[in-house]
Amino acid sequence: MTNRPDFAWQSLQALALLFVALGVAAGPAAAWAEDFLGAGAGQSVGPARKTGVGFEFRRKLASIDNPYCAIVTYVLPDFPEQASSVNTADDRSVIVIDASTLKSDRAYSHFLLAHECCHHTLGHTRLTSQRSGGVGPQPFYYLQPLLKNMELDADACAIRMLKLTKEPDAIEWARTKMLEFGNLQTGAYYPTGVQRAGNIVRSAAQE
Repeated sequence: MTNRPDFAWQSLQALALLFVALGVAAGPAAAWAEDFLGAGAGQSVGPARKTGVGFEFRRKLASIDNPYCAIVTYVLPDFPEQASSVNTADDRSVIVIDASTLKSDRAYSHFLLAHECCHHTLGHTRLTSQRSGGVGPQPFYYLQPLLKNMELDADACAIRMLKLTKEPDAIEWARTKMLEFGNLQTGAYYPTGVQRAGNIVRSAAQE
């Protein structure tokens, strides 16, 4: 998950509520909800009960091809995070990215897409889903010690991907964007911007 500079715990709560609304699980707590979000392009959300049995689906989700992994990647307008990786209620992997970020910062968006792929491939998303057991302050407390290293590991993994795809501009934009945070944390219990920028530089320098 990659946060905007002014988001912390309130952002996590907003994100959790959004995932529940979409039928996306931030852990088993959302499993009670209908699994409204399906794999593949053009899937629908926003169910409205209609006369008789079943639901009428009203909104369409746009998806894009993610060049860094085969995980279904959705684009949402006004997403409260720049990007995030989650598991659905039936344990399918999903990535979500903010539409405005994707449009305005193409190179940085490539870093975000690779970063979220890495959260899945490194097992972070599954681990946090298993450990959280739900959405709320108490379960989240047990994840705090893990979050800093997870972000640094996902950054390093993303930089390795971007080196393989020969995208130095995406690597540089990632470093620049992290430096905008300075000594502030890049999210709730995440590393600071300076720490992440240094990690990006070290990862890019490795053979």
